[in-house]
Amino acid sequence: MSKRFSKLAFGVSTASLVGLCVTSFAPAALAKAPGSGKPDTKQPDTTQTTSNTGSTTSSSSSYTGGSTQLSCNLTDVLIGNTTATACKGPFDGNDTGAGNPLLTELNKGLFDIGSNVTWSLAGKSDSDENNIFGFEAQNDLSTGTWSLDKALSSNTSNGLSTFVVSLKTSTKYSAYLFKDIDFSQTSLQGIFNTIGVALNGSGTQGKALSHASLFVATYAKPSTIQKARVPEPSASIGLGLVVGGMVIARRRKSN
Repeated sequence: MSKRFSKLAFGVSTASLVGLCVTSFAPAALAKAPGSGKPDTKQPDTTQTTSNTGSTTSSSSSYTGGSTQLSCNLTDVLIGNTTATACKGPFDGNDTGAGNPLLTELNKGLFDIGSNVTWSLAGKSDSDENNIFGFEAQNDLSTGTWSLDKALSSNTSNGLSTFVVSLKTSTKYSAYLFKDIDFSQTSLQGIFNTIGVALNGSGTQGKALSHASLFVATYAKPSTIQKARVPEPSASIGLGLVVGGMVIARRRKSN
């Protein structure tokens, strides 16, 4: 009797212990079981997200012609060791051609260089027409040299020259002013960089130069015609008295 009771008690204790273990681990098992209705607390893999974010950042920092603000710089074009005096751009379109876009704006006062100034197109690097100063530039490069075969003249009394070099890429151009340049103190060759016109796909350098153009300023000479001097009122009165006296004297002499 006592042996049976002992076996029964042992069996009940063992069953209770197993039941207790099952009860303890059941919630964790249910939480991990698919379709249990519990949210999966596993952290997402951030490798793809980081990669996508990096790709997007790289794409947005590249030049697209939209949000990127680009402007010319005085050091984009040099004559000898002299940088540009001022610059404007970039502008959309072509600097030359139908309507003479840049020439028109120069004659409207794009650069403030004084009154009585007339601008003219004096050469292009992709044409020999009217290229009276032998203007040349290395087309199809983003950085290169440009040159003249003789000094420019703006018909100024001081012998200095004022001109503009414009750089044109595929769809944009920028204009660089050189004011009062003394060609006896500089060379006839310079360098250019299209970084201030438009950027290539990498966004690290300018697009290839389509052509460069040269515009020369001519200052009107002051008029040499002097206006006739108008006599002062006192001089006019004195002259009248003298003439009147001469008339009276002649009349008395004739009588």
